[in-house]
Amino acid sequence: MTIGDGKATVRSYFEDFLNRGDLNAADAIFIPEARFHYPLGELIGVEAIKGYIVGFRAAFPDVRFTVEDLLGDGDRVAARWRLTATQMGSFRDRPPTGKQVTVNGNTIFRVQNARISEMWVAFDPAPFS
Repeated sequence: MTIGDGKATVRSYFEDFLNRGDLNAADAIFIPEARFHYPLGELIGVEAIKGYIVGFRAAFPDVRFTVEDLLGDGDRVAARWRLTATQMGSFRDRPPTGKQVTVNGNTIFRVQNARISEMWVAFDPAPFS
């Protein structure tokens, strides 16, 4: 796998899976036992990751991730991103606010054979609490 392959997988993660909500894309993007570490917990397995994103997109249907930087080294790809979304549904026991949030974050991905096996996400979770 080349660095370009890893970056292409990460771009697909943001564009196809997160922005478009294409759950079928997740099966091509992640290994089945992928691990997702983030400030609000940890998810293990592609089905758990899909379930989380379905719930997130239900609460924030206009979610848009913009990748600001994408860097690769070996089996790692790092992304600096910005999320904008409006909370139109309940999320983490918080009723809909109708307010738009903007969150900046970073994710480090481990990509093996052009599929994400692990990711570490860092962002301020306050807008989602």
